[in-house]
Amino acid sequence: MARVSAPLSVPIPPEVAFDNLADFTTTEVWDPSIAATERLDDGPLGVGSRFRVHVKLGPVTRPFIYEITRYDRPHRVLLQTKGPLHHGEDDVTFVAEDGGTRVTWNAMFRVRGPGRLLEPALGIGFRRTVAEAVDGLEPFLRELAPH
Repeated sequence: MARVSAPLSVPIPPEVAFDNLADFTTTEVWDPSIAATERLDDGPLGVGSRFRVHVKLGPVTRPFIYEITRYDRPHRVLLQTKGPLHHGEDDVTFVAEDGGTRVTWNAMFRVRGPGRLLEPALGIGFRRTVAEAVDGLEPFLRELAPH
């Protein structure tokens, strides 16, 4: 299992940060490993909202279905993806601080089944991918600050 925790501080209110990250369609804007995203349901965002996320895995792109399993606006959102060969979790918290927000992104990805033998190597790639995503996330959130 690979785990990563990435904290960052941004000069926007927790509600703005939360709304822009709980809507997982924004990942294609700031995460270079995401080719495309789409919301699979209608209505207000909340527990049960689902997203198809097309993840670049080397030379191929694979769809993963993410579902919001915890929605505590503007404090925490938890999204999970599960399939026969994987389980992933993105747990994002938002804490007001000094006129802005401390966002902490905790990500976990576990390979299930026979692919578990590859997990140590996949963990290295997962950590690198998360680091690149956070590098894109910070400027994305900073752009939302009033100028």
